[in-house]
Amino acid sequence: MFKTDRISRIRPELEAIVGEDNVRTDDAEITMYSYDAGMARARPEAVISFNSIAEIAPVVKVLYRAGIPYLPRLAGTNLSGGTIPLRGGAVLNLSRLKKIYRIDTAARLALVEPGVVNLDLQKALEPFGFFYAPDPASQKVSTIGGNIGENAGGPLCLKYGVTADNVERLEVVTPEGAVKTWSFRDPGPDLMSLITGSEGTLGIVTRAWLKILPKPRHIRTASAAFTSLESAMTAVTSIVSEGIAPRALEAMDRVSLEAALSGKHDPFPAGTEAVLIIELDGNDVVRLKKELAAVQNICSANSCSDFRVAAEEAERELLWQARKGAYPAMARLAPDVLVEDGVVPRPRLPEALRQTREILSRYKLTAGLLFHAGDGNMHPNMIFDRRDLQEVKRVKKAGHEILKACIKLGGTVSGEHGVGVEKRVAMNWLYGPAELDFFGKIKRAFDPRDLANPDKILPVAEEKPAGSAGLTDKAYLSPEARGIIDELKLRHRTGTRTAVTGLGTRLKTDRIMEGAKPLALRQLAGAPEIDRENLTVRAEAGLPLKELRRQLKACGLDIELPEEGSVGGLIASKTLPGLRRILLGLDIAAADGTLMKFGGTTVKNVAGYDVVRLLCGSLGAYAVILAATFSVSARAARTPQEGAAEFNDAFDPDEYHRRLKKELDPQNLLNPWIYRENAR
Repeated sequence: MFKTDRISRIRPELEAIVGEDNVRTDDAEITMYSYDAGMARARPEAVISFNSIAEIAPVVKVLYRAGIPYLPRLAGTNLSGGTIPLRGGAVLNLSRLKKIYRIDTAARLALVEPGVVNLDLQKALEPFGFFYAPDPASQKVSTIGGNIGENAGGPLCLKYGVTADNVERLEVVTPEGAVKTWSFRDPGPDLMSLITGSEGTLGIVTRAWLKILPKPRHIRTASAAFTSLESAMTAVTSIVSEGIAPRALEAMDRVSLEAALSGKHDPFPAGTEAVLIIELDGNDVVRLKKELAAVQNICSANSCSDFRVAAEEAERELLWQARKGAYPAMARLAPDVLVEDGVVPRPRLPEALRQTREILSRYKLTAGLLFHAGDGNMHPNMIFDRRDLQEVKRVKKAGHEILKACIKLGGTVSGEHGVGVEKRVAMNWLYGPAELDFFGKIKRAFDPRDLANPDKILPVAEEKPAGSAGLTDKAYLSPEARGIIDELKLRHRTGTRTAVTGLGTRLKTDRIMEGAKPLALRQLAGAPEIDRENLTVRAEAGLPLKELRRQLKACGLDIELPEEGSVGGLIASKTLPGLRRILLGLDIAAADGTLMKFGGTTVKNVAGYDVVRLLCGSLGAYAVILAATFSVSARAARTPQEGAAEFNDAFDPDEYHRRLKKELDPQNLLNPWIYRENAR
């Protein structure tokens, strides 16, 4: 039971900031904010609404000083219980904050408040001939702030990236009430990308600078009907591995189609079990026609029974209404729907599909299967009635088994819906104790009192497995990488400070602090692990970029990276802004030699804080990068000039950079001159 008087003690302070009518504790208001689109339920003690972003920081300071937990909330479309106040406290209603301050087509930026509805932003951009790429199915109601909190995707993210790829700068109220502005382009570790996808646990976004793009001159939308979903999934892999870059590549099974088209004309042949929606765009209509013909040939080779191109906008809209309306259509079939959000490497989709169907059959459940197929993201929509407790148990067990299957296939437990409360336990299956502890250190650095949306993302005590040893199998590492880990363990025991060095391209020997012993990573230069079908490559940190590109080209692949320096050096220095779009995973060693893996071979992963991007620009001071996984292209890539940018390891760390350093490397053993005052 929550202390009902703790809000009343600070109510005068809160009302002085936001007004008497904007601090609500009546039962009707509390009930409205006790649920979201997920299954969890919990009541707050107060709902505080805002008319100005200037009111947020003062309110947060009052709550933090009083030790009262709080969480930000907008449209409440969250599907994983991320906006449920598990410890009571205050819900901060930001939904009135809907200003679009500026649309700057020259800079290709839009500056907005968190309550702006995604579709409203799209409409505001239309007269300028621009669009904002992230387009979740909930875009009619979901907000930019919520999209940032969940790192939302949508069909267009296949070509244009998820929310994290389309945010340039964020203004954030930290858990203690400070106001910060962070960008990916800031020197040092990437704090902005930590906020994206953090579900309000590290801060509250108050303003966002979003990347906007000119609308392509030509868009072609096609549908391909298949007599089996497996054939459709095989076609998906073939399309992408051929180097074709669809704007969107979506899939629906027969159950989803029937629900979405109920009462409408069904344009697909009898016996259709799956439909792909394939959308291509560009400014070169000749190239577009060639790509569309290639897509049709691939579909035909995979037993496509009907391929048609939308002849007019109305036909195109009908296809997208069916796809984006599938979830609400499934919701009309039963009182409740549980939507899972697993991701697998694209070539593993047929096997993931087979296992998902077997699980659903075993638990006697009906589900519509929806896919952001181009990026391996599955959305089984399981219908049920929460009043039937046995059915609820079956749905939860089936959901857990589907996520475990995704993990075993090399995937992850969330591609765009977040972790919230409902997938906390799944984090134990995806990560070992070391990775979860790393996430916990990030949370403590930002929120030492654990008041900002507590008990989300990370498993709570009763959910943690007993006796788990974590990532102890180092067999996949090269002997050189194992040697680096052993050396770090030795240096940690003796308190030896380390200067992490690569090829010497960026970190010069005259910058190394006296007394720091060099640890050369140039020995980590084994042959890259190239997955031609999945379009990914894993490369060790010391591998020269020129050699990486040479070996990729020998396989008919390429990557948009400079040719100067090494893999690890490029990541640690963050001299290439475009790196964040193609960097998928990292193998790292902590200062004490603990091995950890973050990210992987899927192009979407919002399970936990974005450690992969945090370590971009970390200058070797948070952890030692052993290897990196990138997405690659089946077409020739340009050699970006950004890679030749001047490197500067003498940046002025932000307060939160220093807090992270104290948590992640408390003895200041790694590249210690960067955070001198952190040294003991």
